[in-house]
Amino acid sequence: MSLFHSVVTKAADYFFRKRSPALIVFRGGISLLTMTLLGNFAFNARYENAHQVFSINIPSSDVPISLLTFGFYCGVALVVIGLIWEIHRDVAERRKLARQVVISLEERGLVNTSDSPLSTFIQLQYKGKRVDPIVIDIRDSLANGAVNYPVPALQKFLAIENSIEERRNQVGADDVEIIYGGLVPVPFAFLTGYLIDDESKVEVTDWDRQISNWRHLDGNDDGESFLIERLYQNRQSRESVVAISFSYPVDTTGISKSFPNLPQIHLKLDKLRFDNHWSKRKQDRLAYEFVETLKSLIADGVEQIHLVLACQNSVAFRFGQAYDRRNLPPITVYQYERSKVNRYPWGVYIPQSQQELIQVVDNKHYIIDAG
Repeated sequence: MSLFHSVVTKAADYFFRKRSPALIVFRGGISLLTMTLLGNFAFNARYENAHQVFSINIPSSDVPISLLTFGFYCGVALVVIGLIWEIHRDVAERRKLARQVVISLEERGLVNTSDSPLSTFIQLQYKGKRVDPIVIDIRDSLANGAVNYPVPALQKFLAIENSIEERRNQVGADDVEIIYGGLVPVPFAFLTGYLIDDESKVEVTDWDRQISNWRHLDGNDDGESFLIERLYQNRQSRESVVAISFSYPVDTTGISKSFPNLPQIHLKLDKLRFDNHWSKRKQDRLAYEFVETLKSLIADGVEQIHLVLACQNSVAFRFGQAYDRRNLPPITVYQYERSKVNRYPWGVYIPQSQQELIQVVDNKHYIIDAG
């Protein structure tokens, strides 16, 4: 009985709640059938006792039988047409969904997320679509939170473009959607955003430490903007440090020691919190402010950017997406290592020219006795 009830309930929900042009035709046919079947209906009931008489009399309509018959067959035709149309539409939609591929791009490093894979999180929300996971795991290059082997780790990230391109070629670019999530050092998250760019349909997630699972950027924009401060002006320099404090403050002392004599421009949020990044609109807006700041540096003659980021993984990725590889100067995104004397020992260098290679570079600006 419960199975029968379930089938009837689901069928009713499908045909009478779901919206589509075919089902509108189907419902119109059902309505017309109902009216024609009741059009010649007559009902008479009478109840009488010692005190009162109660009667109901519904006479048959005077609609001609020929008109009711015509309406009946029209209703049947509409039901059949709507049903066939809906079946055809549903089959076509399912075939389209089967062609579409959601690429789950997960990067593992700082936190072990293998017990809650991004692909599993996505599969629950994209039923009917094929989820194709790409996992970049660099935990073998890390020890105690520090990146001991950045060069082999970089090679894994540089393979992302080819992996995505192969999948695009298999099904077509329009049928591919990328959903990104990761917990990796900032230079690699920024690089991933830079490599993917805005050429694909990309949705970004991040790891919610409070629930130990992935989460979409579904929060509200609080309207907060960067406070901008320029330090150590040196108009003779063609290089500049750009330091961004998003989730926590950057190490200003470490920056001054790692990049002596270089001008610095600091972008800082007034409220530094670990959970201030859950709005996609906010990230997009602040990424725009970041790019506008870089454009102002170009106007001042800066030809090389040294980027220091204290932010969440999704923010680093989004800022990498926003970095215009054609119009902005070369950039090196640095890794912060608190336990080392040189707090910013290496970075990922992203050139402007396609003739140069993306590579891991040592910080050559650091002077042992600086400061």
